[in-house]
Amino acid sequence: MKLVFIDTEFTGEHGKATLVSLGLVTLDNKKLNITLNDYDRSQVTTWLKKNVLSKINKKKSIDSKSAYKKVSKFLNNYSKGQKIHLVSAGKTLDIVLLFDLYKYSKPKRKFHWLHDLPGYLNHSSHIDLDTMIFFSKFRNINKIKLSNLKNTKNKHDALYDAIVVRACFLKLIKYFPIIKKSINIEKIR
Repeated sequence: MKLVFIDTEFTGEHGKATLVSLGLVTLDNKKLNITLNDYDRSQVTTWLKKNVLSKINKKKSIDSKSAYKKVSKFLNNYSKGQKIHLVSAGKTLDIVLLFDLYKYSKPKRKFHWLHDLPGYLNHSSHIDLDTMIFFSKFRNINKIKLSNLKNTKNKHDALYDAIVVRACFLKLIKYFPIIKKSINIEKIR
């Protein structure tokens, strides 16, 4: 099973949100961290400035089309023809914003998620950590506490938060035998 843990930072919890940063971590701990420079600045809040933008090196930020190319190459190389199951902290927005980058694969026409996403992403087998937590004994626990990671200073950094998602997932899979059976967990950690 190919798993990629994802987190994003964005301009708000609404339909016009734009991507600020994206972190991806594979099950075998390969990482991709991207910060963007073309997010909608009119949507920037005081909270976003303080907790996310203040920690970003603007010189390393790229535009969305370049981000698409990096993400596509990273995921395609990891996929090796197999489906990738994305694991996100929440139920939708992280994955929606990732999928939205793929519109740059078909710039001349309207992008359609059902028809234009690569086969390794175009399926309904993505996993959200919130549902796993809900059905485990950790129902009311903070994800960083659940992860047992020592460094807690990087909260709201997309890559760090994707690492938290990975750590929580690895802790929670014992409550989901069907997932655990699909993963050779002894090779991971």
